[in-house]
Amino acid sequence: MSEKRSIIFYALLLGFLTMVGPIAIDSFLPMVPAIAKGLGVGIGSIEFSLTAIFAGNALGQIIYGPLADRYGRKPIILLALFIYFAATIGAGLASDVGSLVFWRFVQGLVTASGRILANSVARDLFEREKLAKLITAFMLIGALSTLGSAPLGGYLSEHFPWQTIFWFMALYSGAAFLVFLVFFKETIQEKDLRALRPTILIANFIEIFTNRVFILNVICGGFVLSGLVAYLNSSSGVLIGTFGIKPAIYGFLFSSVMIGYMVATAIGGKLIDHLGMKALIHIGSFTIAVAGLLMLGLALAEINHATAIIGPMVMFMVGFAFLLPQTTAASLMPFPRIAGAASSLQGFIQNSMAAIVSALLAIFSDGTAVPMSAAIATCGLLAAATYMLFIRKLAG
Repeated sequence: MSEKRSIIFYALLLGFLTMVGPIAIDSFLPMVPAIAKGLGVGIGSIEFSLTAIFAGNALGQIIYGPLADRYGRKPIILLALFIYFAATIGAGLASDVGSLVFWRFVQGLVTASGRILANSVARDLFEREKLAKLITAFMLIGALSTLGSAPLGGYLSEHFPWQTIFWFMALYSGAAFLVFLVFFKETIQEKDLRALRPTILIANFIEIFTNRVFILNVICGGFVLSGLVAYLNSSSGVLIGTFGIKPAIYGFLFSSVMIGYMVATAIGGKLIDHLGMKALIHIGSFTIAVAGLLMLGLALAEINHATAIIGPMVMFMVGFAFLLPQTTAASLMPFPRIAGAASSLQGFIQNSMAAIVSALLAIFSDGTAVPMSAAIATCGLLAAATYMLFIRKLAG
């Protein structure tokens, strides 16, 4: 298989895997008010189920990389998809918010596997710009799920019981299991038989965590991911609950945000060969900061219209598309031997940052766009500062 065809094949396959996580969140968001009504609780309580999935995702990140380094990528991918299927059935059968939060936490533990294992497979196969190009490609394909899943969630919210969305998630994860069972071949060249030994595991994590290139790129990407999670956490409550937008319309608005991301991802894939990774991180970080400040300004001016949220968020996702694949690739580059462990630690740090932002928003949510916008603006400014003060000065 030629290199170009190989990138296309793995982009499609890994994109299918990474879609599991977005579907678990994007299709759920339009359902938040309906689930709150069905379980007899406030929207804030259901937002804690989002915090649960982000927290589970953070904890799960630390697990899959070492497991995949020890046992190979394929068996861990299949195990994760099976557990996800079971957790999704559990969430659909939940009769109270406590049960829902628990099963969403388990879902989060498993959705962590998508990005971690996809990154590990990519690192098994490619290096530098080609690695960034593959990561960019499967992130783009993963984002395509939003074009259908968010509107689908809105449609199901208006016409079917809220449990229906979990039956859809179960169907998708079952299909993903079959695809990887049949079409995916192991990519790791040599399994690390010592990867799960506590002393080796700790030594690997210390080596990774103390690498300056790794930690700076991970923190920069973590701020950007946290900004996106702020939007995921609160946008349905603000747009549906406060602004009065119908769930189906919210689903299409959510998809429009992701169109900006996909267009920018395609452009970024072309620009990386000409500008390099650092230039795209530079452009992305400042685009995100400006978008966050714009949204916050509109919120403080009490412009309670969907465009005051969606417009700046489209700009945010353009910056997201330029920055996150590059910081991800840059953070993994120093660790060809222990890419799984590096990807796990990266995901743990970034998703822990995002879970903290999600929890704070669930606590301080007041029905307005101000808390969400303030969180997005802060994350954007911190990402830009991390690039300007530190990453820009790194060699390479």
